[in-house]
Amino acid sequence: MTAIPEKIKQNMIYAISQLANFSPRIVLGRTPQAIRIESDLAHPLYNRVVTYQGALSGNALDELGKLADDYRARKVPFTWLTWPQDDDVADLEQALEAIGLIKVEDMSGMSLSLTDWTYVAPAIPGFVIKQIRAPSEMKWFKDIPSVFGLDGEAGDVFVQICEAAAFGENAVFRHYVGFLDGKPAAAVTAIQDGETIGIYNVATLEAYRRRGLGSAMTAHAVREGQAAGGRIAVLQASKMGNGVYQSIGFSDDIAIGVYLG
Repeated sequence: MTAIPEKIKQNMIYAISQLANFSPRIVLGRTPQAIRIESDLAHPLYNRVVTYQGALSGNALDELGKLADDYRARKVPFTWLTWPQDDDVADLEQALEAIGLIKVEDMSGMSLSLTDWTYVAPAIPGFVIKQIRAPSEMKWFKDIPSVFGLDGEAGDVFVQICEAAAFGENAVFRHYVGFLDGKPAAAVTAIQDGETIGIYNVATLEAYRRRGLGSAMTAHAVREGQAAGGRIAVLQASKMGNGVYQSIGFSDDIAIGVYLG
């Protein structure tokens, strides 16, 4: 049986892979040591080393440096993630700092068993959640990228990927939009890989925050995933968001290191 930390990691790898699957501007690279994406888009979402595992001796520092230099040569910001369950993670983190990367945060890797899970969300007057079921409805999603700092071209590509991945025979994304008094106010995306439901893109527009919309959106996406056969839900959260997800039933399982280059 796969341990929960590895389920969190594998779902992120699956989710990141979809960026490359649905955009020609993003390239997925897989070697025995690394899984990463790269792009000409100057945003770290599209330039990331998701995982690196290998012996950190001999020429390892040179190999890490070459990966980092590939991003630097294209003058794009990039992130490098570290996973506490991996072998030699402390050595890897030390090596990343040695080649000039800076640790900017620890993301929480969280999980929720869906076996017998129930949750009754507090009522929010005037709030309705709808699944996006047609490309024409993606207009509801157009303001969401700005919540993540995805402006201009980076935001346009994000919406294009989200649309391409949500429809057709190879659809893997399920998008939900929350309307408050008839206006789009919040969103969430569910990405199902086997029995694991990944929760991504949890966003509430500035004017509608602190009303419980984020937790309501997350709970709805999890409930839909449970109905579709999901047995575990996973997500990554900032420390500020932990309480929201814990109130639904998620547990804080691992700290994912985020290094910026």
